Amino acid sequence: ELANAQAMTYEETCAKLKEYYDGYHFAENTIGIYNPFSLLNTFKYNKFSNYWFETGTPTYLVELLKRSHYNLERMANEETSADVLNSIYADSSNPIPVIYQSGYLTIKSYDERFGIYQLGFPNLEVEEGFVRYLMPFYTNVNKIESPFEIQNFVREIELGQPDAFLRRLQSFFADTPYELVRQLELHYQNVLFIVFKLVGLYTQVEYHTNM
Repeated sequence: ELANAQAMTYEETCAKLKEYYDGYHFAENTIGIYNPFSLLNTFKYNKFSNYWFETGTPTYLVELLKRSHYNLERMANEETSADVLNSIYADSSNPIPVIYQSGYLTIKSYDERFGIYQLGFPNLEVEEGFVRYLMPFYTNVNKIESPFEIQNFVREIELGQPDAFLRRLQSFFADTPYELVRQLELHYQNVLFIVFKLVGLYTQVEYHTNM
């Protein structure tokens, strides 16, 4: 039924379900787990969407990332130990335990020799939803305008308009809050990560759709 509604084959539908909602690992060397909430809603509405994020994302996670001056690029390939993953301290400067235990990061691999876990986004739903959620907190673009700004970025790339793309990108750096001045370089890095991550996700989806 879902495959028919999306004009996809059974195999394509299974692959997309896996890409969007699978990938949760709560221990090393385990089979990936699907997000049941998102999976059930996908079957209910016969539509792929970021259902988990529609229930709301705690702003305290974003505030924790900003307060700890965390480099967002590390989220896609974070390395840590079991002691860190299993600890949550209110005064901790490391946001990873909270982000991990909230389900936004999951175990990707484990180095048994050194006892080091490699973390990353579990699936496309979490990656796209979380990065998109971050944009209003790191730029002067509000939540309502964010999807349209990313759409414009993608169109400017596809139409070969680099000057327009760069002008729009510069506007994202405008009105930087005073408290961020001392962390200006990291702030710019995080804005660039958010923009290029989202642009990459949407152009990748478009590429796969047109194959």
